[in-house]
Amino acid sequence: MDIKNVTQAQARNANEGRAVAENAGARSPGAKSDRQSGAGGDQVTLTDTARRLSDLTQTVNAQPVVDTDRVAEIRAAIQEGRYEVDAGRVAERLLQTERLF
Repeated sequence: MDIKNVTQAQARNANEGRAVAENAGARSPGAKSDRQSGAGGDQVTLTDTARRLSDLTQTVNAQPVVDTDRVAEIRAAIQEGRYEVDAGRVAERLLQTERLF
């Protein structure tokens, strides 16, 4: 599916259709899920994939945003004049990044 030209209304409609199918009890064959009911009778269904994604998200969120040890190491190398930049490696990484787009 090409998502470049999808409007918010189209995305909303797709999600509404998915919600209707889920509420009707439609599930893919062989899909395992956990169902939990709240006090108000609402249900939440998590597939194995959703559960794994949630676990991964929690793991990533637990990691520090900045590797402070690495920053301190680079800062010391710069101050001591021993920090070297490999221009070829930088150029190759830039090209790899450009290929992603």
